[in-house]
Amino acid sequence: MTTLEAFLAYAAEFEKTYVDDDWTRLEPYFGDATVYRVESEVFGCELLGPSAIFAGIKKSLDGLDRNFPVREIAILEGPDVEGDELRATWTVTYRKEDWSPLVLRGRSFARIRDDKIELLVDSYDERMDRELAEWTRDTGAEVDPSYV
Repeated sequence: MTTLEAFLAYAAEFEKTYVDDDWTRLEPYFGDATVYRVESEVFGCELLGPSAIFAGIKKSLDGLDRNFPVREIAILEGPDVEGDELRATWTVTYRKEDWSPLVLRGRSFARIRDDKIELLVDSYDERMDRELAEWTRDTGAEVDPSYV
């Protein structure tokens, strides 16, 4: 499988997991030493291994994403692939009646070897921390995107 094929297969399975919380379907895409790094001043972290990664992502989904009936993902640039590395720039827009849309902007980097993600990094736009705080203040919504 190419780097792009492996990542797209993972992404498709992730969307299914988002719906039903069956994290076992993602296990084939991660090795025991896989690192997931989230770069954000407010909720940045580094998780090692599938168990920690899945628990962290689930916590973030439960604290943020699942508070909204609409979640729209848009790829703005990429995915650009060079060897076993992939990069993409994206937005995720969340919508809920009576709340202004919440837009998160960031970049993803993945290194994939032998069809497994070795390193996954999600870097959020530096303005996003401030914008999330302003959105929370303006809407009165209580969301928690943290992973740990």
